[in-house]
Amino acid sequence: MLVGATVTVKNQEGKSYQYTITGSTEADPSQGKISNVSPIGRSLLGKKIGDVTEVSAPSGKIKLEILTID
Repeated sequence: MLVGATVTVKNQEGKSYQYTITGSTEADPSQGKISNVSPIGRSLLGKKIGDVTEVSAPSGKIKLEILTID
């Protein structure tokens, strides 16, 4: 996955989210645009559909499964 890609992920509770990976100046989390240097953005770079990545968040570790990449 590269900067500019739109990805759909599912967390361990089964809830899906869609993010577009952007550069830091274009990031707008309220619009689903996350920076490639954010914890989630960094963890998604280089992954492919079906991969599971683990993200360190303030609330603990979050596992995300990659469902689609556009």
